[in-house]
Amino acid sequence: MKVTILGIVTIFLVVRGNAVEGRDLSDEDSILETQLKNISKPAIKTIQTEYGDTYDCVHVYEQPSLDHPLLKHHVVQMRPSAALEKTLKASKMTTSLYSVNYNPVKIGLEDGCPIGTVPIRRTTKEDHIRTESDSPKPFFNDPALDATGDGYQYAGIVTRADSGKVYHGAGARLDIYNPRAENEQISAAVIMVLAGPQGKKGGIRTGWMVNPHLYGDSRTRFFTSWTQENNGKTEGCYDLTCPGFIQTSTLVPLGAPFSNVSQRGGVQYDASMLISKDPESGNWWLMILDDDKPIGYWPKTLFDSLSRGANAALWAGLVYSRSSDSPPMGSGVYQGGSFVHTCYMAQVVVGKPGDAKFSPPDADEVLVQQSRCYKAGDNSYVDENWLYRFLFGGPGGSQQSCK
Repeated sequence: MKVTILGIVTIFLVVRGNAVEGRDLSDEDSILETQLKNISKPAIKTIQTEYGDTYDCVHVYEQPSLDHPLLKHHVVQMRPSAALEKTLKASKMTTSLYSVNYNPVKIGLEDGCPIGTVPIRRTTKEDHIRTESDSPKPFFNDPALDATGDGYQYAGIVTRADSGKVYHGAGARLDIYNPRAENEQISAAVIMVLAGPQGKKGGIRTGWMVNPHLYGDSRTRFFTSWTQENNGKTEGCYDLTCPGFIQTSTLVPLGAPFSNVSQRGGVQYDASMLISKDPESGNWWLMILDDDKPIGYWPKTLFDSLSRGANAALWAGLVYSRSSDSPPMGSGVYQGGSFVHTCYMAQVVVGKPGDAKFSPPDADEVLVQQSRCYKAGDNSYVDENWLYRFLFGGPGGSQQSCK
């Protein structure tokens, strides 16, 4: 009899536990399906990739970002302005780095979407559950002096906070690796622009990232994120997981995996990326420069101070971990002087108001920052080929192992 009563009580508790404020699991599924329906858009064409990703080719004016309240009547800017394209042409950089066994990496869809449509990575139920859960957020907004905080650590270079300079863009050629990252860990290489006082900061980031929680796998992927702080809250997200970024490229979707990655001591694969404020529209454009590919832009209306320009820029390896154990960064080692064993950024450039082209930062304009398990160095202007470059990385590990 005791067993019977215990069984009844257990069943009652399980059933009770599956209901939340009167909602049972079927209600939760229904809510989830409604949310997925709201973010899904009618596809003109669907593309399935060899990596298991599905991309829906959505009409450019049907893309989810235009659901943002600030973008209801937004007119899509299909290309950078003539003024920005002139600056980009004047800033054209070589795609060949001597002294490195190196290849520019290819990224994007082989055939792409039809003209007038853009590729949107399809969100599955599992994707939505992961992104709606208590996952690592793209809220790295403060390049603190100790390069550590809120589970984030970074190693790289950052413009001086006291420089008083305004930036209209930042770019670099990123060496692409595939560091190991477990669930609820991130390992990335990031270009970032920031503006605004504490509590009002706006930020834009791009680069490559390994983020199993976000993408559901451990591939190295092309990523973006944006944030805007306001009244104690932070709006923004990775890629297109919330409205904001306007996609214009028919070939390169956000979150796309890189087809090749560098091998330590072997062939190096890299890609040239740039974030730039359009001098005419004020929107912030994202570019992959190797193939002169504008990917899309963040409308200026999303931001406060950043709508007028950035007051800081950062180029770095970035990791995140909820536990005290941190993942590897870059190639997983820092070997000073070796650009075939240590992850690099080359052709580091900034854009300043009124300048005819993007140019390397001045030597006294940037600081090297590094944290517990990670190093950065070998930073300097080299020549017209490499321009400004630096190394970064490290093995990660526990607090004890990094002492």
